[in-house]
Amino acid sequence: MWWRRSNPSEVIGLIAGQGEFPLLFAQAALSLKRDVIAFGVEGLTDRRLDRFVREAHYVELGSLGRLVELLQASRVREVVFAGGIPKKEIYNPGTRMDEAARGLIGGAANKGDDHLLRAFQIFLKAKCGVSVVDSRFFLKETLAPKGVLTRRAPSEGEWRDLRFGWKVAKGIGKMDIGQTVAVKHGVALAVEGLEGTNETIRRGGELGQGGVVVVKVSKPNQDLRFDLPCVGEATLDALKGVSSRVLGVEAGKTIMLFKERLIEKADRENMTIVGL
Repeated sequence: MWWRRSNPSEVIGLIAGQGEFPLLFAQAALSLKRDVIAFGVEGLTDRRLDRFVREAHYVELGSLGRLVELLQASRVREVVFAGGIPKKEIYNPGTRMDEAARGLIGGAANKGDDHLLRAFQIFLKAKCGVSVVDSRFFLKETLAPKGVLTRRAPSEGEWRDLRFGWKVAKGIGKMDIGQTVAVKHGVALAVEGLEGTNETIRRGGELGQGGVVVVKVSKPNQDLRFDLPCVGEATLDALKGVSSRVLGVEAGKTIMLFKERLIEKADRENMTIVGL
């Protein structure tokens, strides 16, 4: 069941990570005549976001105290999360963490994405009085439907790998490890860890020497206010880069960034996208 509906009369806050997801969300909110105040990460968040929001503020990764100050000053009461923060950046020894950030990470039950994001949500509610709402209310048209979405359909062997990849991806998701797997001929070649989806694809493709099938899903019992599965043109580029062309995503729970453009690109490249 989706989280509570956002109040249409309020300004919505956007906590923006990297990639195109924040841009897509901001454009969707703008089309619904919702003002957005964005809070991004220096060096990670795409600055094109400025075009689609009422205000945009950027903080250094690890400057959680500064984010709190900005949120309090903005007086927003609802926020969405869009775009990822690479865990390898969070745990990079060169990343400066303020006292609030160190306390948040150190106090999380474990260091998986879900636990960290839940801890972050609780922190924001306590410090700023903001509630995290489900971004899918703004993005219904971008969710992956069920079935083959491209002209090219999977072969029988690729269907077997899609079904196998689903089981493996749900298994690692249950342990809060990742959302993505790369498989070939019934063998799991790579599972997502710190590196993220595209690096997982590259690693799996190198091991499989091309022809891998990639599956991306939500984690079982995942709170989809956080870390919503997301694929885009960069995902297809990663597949093409390792001579692979089949992508399976969880229907109804995966954001397809600029969906029509994404499917057109897949068709041009004779690639396959399937909503599972």
